[in-house]
Parts: sequence; C-alpha cells; structure tokens
Amino acid sequence: MPSIATSTLILGLPPLLLWAAHAKSLPLSYTLRSWLLLRSLIKRAQQNKFQPDPLFSILSQDHRCLFDDMDYNQHMNNSSYNKMLDFSRIQVLYTIFSRVMMEPNHGVYAHNAGVVTLFKKEIPPFQKYKMQSRVFTWSEKWLFLEHRFVFTQADNTLVVASAALSKIVFKRASGKTVTPAHVLTLCLHDLNDPLVEERRARNWKIAQNLLSLDTIFSDNHDAWDITSKL
Repeated sequence: MPSIATSTLILGLPPLLLWAAHAKSLPLSYTLRSWLLLRSLIKRAQQNKFQPDPLFSILSQDHRCLFDDMDYNQHMNNSSYNKMLDFSRIQVLYTIFSRVMMEPNHGVYAHNAGVVTLFKKEIPPFQKYKMQSRVFTWSEKWLFLEHRFVFTQADNTLVVASAALSKIVFKRASGKTVTPAHVLTLCLHDLNDPLVEERRARNWKIAQNLLSLDTIFSDNHDAWDITSKL
C-alpha cells in the first residue's frame, strides 16, 4: 500500500502539471502580469526621473509559446498575439511617454483604437520569441505603434513571425482629443529635429492607408441582411 506522501504526490501531480501548463490563462493571471509589468516600468521611470527613452527606441520583451498559447494547429494561436500586444503597449507608453502617463497634472489618457496584425510565419510550440515595439508615426489625431514577433531558428536565422500596428489616441477626461505632437512635447521629445519629421512623414504614408478601414463602420457599403439565418 503506498504511503501517504506517495499518494499525495500521485494525486497532486496531475493538477500541478495542469496548472503549470495553463498558468497564463488562470483567473486573474492576466491582471497580475499586467500589474507586475506596470509596477516594474513605474519603478524604472521614477529612477530615471521621468526622462523618456529615445523616441524611436526598440523595446523588447521575451516570451515563450506555452500550452495555453497554442491552438489545434499546434502553433501560437492568433488571439494570443493580440493578448501579448497589450503588454507591449503598456511598455511603450510607460517608457516613451512616462511623464504624461505618470504625472497626474497632465490629465491625458491613452486609448487603443485598433490593431492590424499580419502573420507570416508560425511560432511553434515551446518556442522562445521576442516581442519588439516602437513608435511608428503620428498625425494630428493618431499615434501608431509598430510591433514585431521574432524568434531565432536552430540555424541562428532570425524569423519575423508577425507584424502589427496599434492605433492610439490620447484623450482628456472630458473626451477632448490631445494631439500626439503635444503629448510628445510634454514628454520632452524634440520634434524640431528634421530627421524625426522625415521619419514620421515617411512612415505616415504607410499608416494613413489603414484609416480607410474605419469606413467599415459606415452604412455606405452593402447593407447587412439582418433577416438572414444560419
């Protein structure tokens, strides 16, 4: 007859393995991870006295594709990319825009207004990957962030698995929009540098095409047949 310790191990091992395999999907896990990330970024910003990183800095996070990231095709699920991008946006906002995000007198809040994600290569199970993000461009209303999911293959070849753009808008509590240029200036970024404007304008030629997607909310296209049934 097995001992009490052995029985406890036998009975407790399956739940433990199940917990370990799906730790990132457990209740409150997402909230806890966000809080821990935010706490570390706030501490770093305070140590730097709210001096931001350079405007176009590439910010990185290291992750691994685990069980609760995979789908039945045995690779990272499409929805997992968008979930991870939440952590990426937090990192950018509290690193590049730390002064506005953390000094309450500004009264400016950042809102995610949309994400476009493109897939090129699958991230296989248990693969370590890096999520990279940076400021891409901006207009009078929108700030665009650029993201990449990359990993290194066995032959040391760097693979870009996915690329994405996030569309951010800054608002006051009243709902009034604050221009990205104003927010960047508040965060001590020098927008008078001709190289900054050159890069912004070049990338805007790409990003502005995404604004046409907003017409999907309009009634000026083929109407939905609300009487149709499955």
